[in-house]
Amino acid sequence: MSVSLFQLVEQSVEPLGYELVDLELAGGIVRVFIDWPAQKQSRITIEDCELVSRQLSQVMLVEDIDYKRLEVSSPGVDRRLRRASDFERFLGHRISVRLRLPLGGRRNWEGELARAEGKPVDDWMLILSEASDSGKTARRRVSTKSKPKQGKKKPQHDGRQETGSESGPEQGIEQQASLNVLNFSLNDIERAHLVPQLVF
Repeated sequence: MSVSLFQLVEQSVEPLGYELVDLELAGGIVRVFIDWPAQKQSRITIEDCELVSRQLSQVMLVEDIDYKRLEVSSPGVDRRLRRASDFERFLGHRISVRLRLPLGGRRNWEGELARAEGKPVDDWMLILSEASDSGKTARRRVSTKSKPKQGKKKPQHDGRQETGSESGPEQGIEQQASLNVLNFSLNDIERAHLVPQLVF
């Protein structure tokens, strides 16, 4: 996706009062996802999409953007989270994040979004949960710290032996399983989106 195209679309929809949530470009098809700002408690309608589509069609014509088809829609139940304001808006919601680098052998994590207390304003955390065999919820926190393990006994000068310690990636992963939150900043993640909540 061209960064300049994203900026062009964003600058075109904001004067209309909308927020650009995401933009996808594939095979000449430009997909634009819009929403109202958080302070406006309203949903995107077909009329909103038609208005933005007409505006963007004119802008792309003037800017000589080559594309086959333009699609404008609401972000849907799996809304993309990009900005700090998005994360602030959906505090307490269940989200999925993909880390830029694996942690404990994993890049994809899911949990309840919360503010990381005592951290910079762009730091967040996921409250993780997994279903145990008994059907109850088991929680754990992810940490990059390694837990020391007992190593070989080292002889001292007086003939006695002392126990040394060493750490490695395996110990870090073992420790992660006993904790229950994943702390991250926006720079740590490659992608994030809401997890659809189905209500029957």
